Amino acid sequence: CGSDLLAAGAMAEAAQRGVRVPGDISVTGFDDVDFAALLTPPLTTIRVPASDMGRHATNSLIDAIGGRESSDLQLPADLILRASTGPAPRHSSANHE
Repeated sequence: CGSDLLAAGAMAEAAQRGVRVPGDISVTGFDDVDFAALLTPPLTTIRVPASDMGRHATNSLIDAIGGRESSDLQLPADLILRASTGPAPRHSSANHE
């Protein structure tokens, strides 16, 4: 999902429909907000340095307004493995016909 909040909503909807996370599907988020570790199951997510992203975006906008070209930036991202992801479920060939 595009954010941990969207992932939390997807997990809640899955639970209401009887879909097991991670038994039937895996769910991942993006942000690593504080509540991600408190969800049931705890949410696997991607952590990025949001303040650095914001600073670079602001500087790029200022450069663009001033008619200057901005530079590209690559920032580290960390995969925070928790319990909302697992191996893909195994299906018999009869389920794929």
